[in-house]
Amino acid sequence: MLSLYRSGSLQNLIEVTQDYKIDLLAVQEVKWLGRSVTERIAKYTVVVIINNVFGTGFIVSKHIISRVIDFKPIDRRMCMLRIIGKFKNCRFICACAPTEEKSEREKDKFYE
Repeated sequence: MLSLYRSGSLQNLIEVTQDYKIDLLAVQEVKWLGRSVTERIAKYTVVVIINNVFGTGFIVSKHIISRVIDFKPIDRRMCMLRIIGKFKNCRFICACAPTEEKSEREKDKFYE
């Protein structure tokens, strides 16, 4: 599965996530052009921010969705999720780095 663009890919990913009892999953290169998504599927909430052809986001289970403080898109390749922790709040960053064939300028901009 190269992206969640294909029909049924998201449902398949949700099923695998349930099988492995994963509560938080970062996703990159979703490739759902032109839309941002927040939807509930089964026991999970899918939060994906799309900008251009890149899509980064998180799949969050019902067990921890109430602990989410903030979801912030940073740019077209990166987003952040804040969750209330037992002793401290946690920040999770989902990033999609440019591949080797991208220009040096684009790679430098990402790593800045």
